[in-house]
Amino acid sequence: MKVLLLRGNPRKTGYTRFLTDCFAQGVKEVGADLTDVDIANADMKPCLGCYHCWLSTPGKCIHHDDMGELLPVLQASNAVVCATPLYFYAMSSSLKEFFERTLPVTRHGLADTPKGFLRNRIRNPELWQKKTLVSIIIGALLYPEAFKGAMDTFELIADGMDMSVGGHLVRPESYLLPFRCKPKALKNVELAFIRAGREVGTTGTLTQNTMEMASAPISASSKAFRCYSERYWAHASGMGAAGMVVSDVVPFVARDIQILMQELARAFDPDAAKRVKALIQFDFHDVDLHYSIAISSGRCTMTEAANEQPDLRITCNSEVWAGVFLQELDVRRALTDKLIILEGDKALFSKLPRLFPPPKG
Repeated sequence: MKVLLLRGNPRKTGYTRFLTDCFAQGVKEVGADLTDVDIANADMKPCLGCYHCWLSTPGKCIHHDDMGELLPVLQASNAVVCATPLYFYAMSSSLKEFFERTLPVTRHGLADTPKGFLRNRIRNPELWQKKTLVSIIIGALLYPEAFKGAMDTFELIADGMDMSVGGHLVRPESYLLPFRCKPKALKNVELAFIRAGREVGTTGTLTQNTMEMASAPISASSKAFRCYSERYWAHASGMGAAGMVVSDVVPFVARDIQILMQELARAFDPDAAKRVKALIQFDFHDVDLHYSIAISSGRCTMTEAANEQPDLRITCNSEVWAGVFLQELDVRRALTDKLIILEGDKALFSKLPRLFPPPKG
């Protein structure tokens, strides 16, 4: 299997690069012949629409740049994989420019497409038989509907170039990919992209199960997603140039108390709390934030508010609680050193790991 991977991500420190690397790993694991091309940095001039490649030198573009070497690779590939960040509901400009420059593989004259449309005739149609087109689309937006325009475009390109659609790997919520507080969910996404590479490297297509696994929701709600997004940009905007590098921002966001408290509430185990009725108050005076967690009848409700009469009050620095949540800090030592102050039902504090199991992985 010959796989052509076209990377249309101009930024090299983001989520598209990471997940596309996972995909490429899977392709290599099955021994497929992978050609990995950074389209975003290729020497590629825009199509002029001059029809020089139809009328003057059939099959050859008037431009002399990297496309001269890429077109034969495109035609020789069994599977063409397009990796792109979602830019304004569409593919990146560099990847679109690549497809605009594929005019030399077509010729004048019209033919019917499998979808019932008309397209330009394909030059050397024998080179396009059983060729598949697969897309990898990574975006920060939450809902899959935001990716529909890009997917529709790739399907029309496949239809117009005599290729079949091998599937779409769509990953919404890309803000959440680097965060350690969701290790299991994120590991599943990573494994899905590796498995996708194995599938395309073997058959040229993706299975429905793998596509669903790759796009599985991570956020508990749109409110939780909004919190991650807003906290991410709050930290990034205060970091100057360093804020443009995802790996530099992540450590701050991953320890953000607003996010960690949401994840604490999300980790709630209703079975462990069937017989528990309590009000737990968290006070983080260093950032002037207060959270009340009410537990009753196996349910948990968290509000950002102060409460004067909780069953248990936990007072500490926000960074101390981040260390506790991320299992970096010895809780007993923190209590002994009075980094954590407990008031009220201290036995309730010892039950927290059962009521709110820490992340694993």
